[in-house]
Amino acid sequence: MRALMYVAVNTLFWVVVHFVSGYLVHLVPETLYRPGVFLFRLYRWEARGSFYRRYLKINAWKDRLPEAGEFFSRHPFYKSRLAGFDQEYLSRFVLETCRAELAHLLPFLFYPVCLLWNPWPGNLIMFIYAIAANVPFILIQRYNRARILSLLIVREEKRPSRE
Repeated sequence: MRALMYVAVNTLFWVVVHFVSGYLVHLVPETLYRPGVFLFRLYRWEARGSFYRRYLKINAWKDRLPEAGEFFSRHPFYKSRLAGFDQEYLSRFVLETCRAELAHLLPFLFYPVCLLWNPWPGNLIMFIYAIAANVPFILIQRYNRARILSLLIVREEKRPSRE
C-alpha cells in the first residue's frame, strides 16, 4: 500500500513538473532563445548533428517520441516536420528548439524536491526517470537545431552579395 502511495505522489509530481516547465518556458523572453546563448550553443563535437546520427542513431528513434510543441497555445509550433524553408520559418524553428530544450532541462531543477518524500531507492528511480523522460528530447532539439543552423548557413552563403 505504501509503495502505491509513492507511485501516485511521484506520478502527480512529475506530471505537474512537466506542465509547469512547459508553461514557464513560454514566459521567458524570446531574446534568450538564441543559438549563441551558452545554454543553447552548439559545440564542435556535435559536428552539425552528425554526432547524433552516427553514434546515437537518432534518426532511428526520434520520430517515435511525442512532440508537444503545439500543446501550449501561447506560442504553438509543430516541430515534427519542416513546414517551410524560408529564413523566417527556419529561424523560428531554431528558437523553438531552444525553448523545448529549456523545457526539458527545467525538470532537473525540480528533481531535488522529490528527495523530500522518497526513500533511497525511490530517489534513484526518480533520477533515472528524470534522465529517461528528458535527455532524449534534449538530444533531439540539439540535433534539429544543428541541422537547421547548417541549412541557414548554407542559404546565407548562397545568397548573392549586395555590393
